[in-house]
Amino acid sequence: MPFGELLDESTALQKAVKCPRLITVGDVVSLRMLENGVVPRTIIFDLATRRERTDSLQGALGRVQGTDVLVRNPAGRIMPEMVRAIEESFASKEVTKLRVEGEEDLATLVCAAVAPDGSCVMYGLPGKGIVFVNVDEGVRQKARKFMDSMEESV
Repeated sequence: MPFGELLDESTALQKAVKCPRLITVGDVVSLRMLENGVVPRTIIFDLATRRERTDSLQGALGRVQGTDVLVRNPAGRIMPEMVRAIEESFASKEVTKLRVEGEEDLATLVCAAVAPDGSCVMYGLPGKGIVFVNVDEGVRQKARKFMDSMEESV
């Protein structure tokens, strides 16, 4: 089940342009936003799609002014380094391009757990569409609860 509202690309773009702080997680959704002139404040990517290396996002990112950050995060884990980098991106006034060496999928949960009210998190659901999450206290609590349950089972 997606964490948020599942949308087609056109509807997601309409919502993205109205969002005061857009966060994208994943190469494809980040590239789609940039190709359509929407620059997220935080872009989280790993230069892979479905675990296959891809360079399609690099050209678009090269045209975006901002801070480049590299973190290591293995698949199926949420490392403290990634959490810190995401929190720092929210404190920054610049665009943050956060490259994850490893896997970025669980960064969505971190963003939902720590992003300020009014932030919007977008991530792709392969073959389905784009998931859009409006962050508020309820979303933060659900994301934190889910993260806590993951830590107990690891």
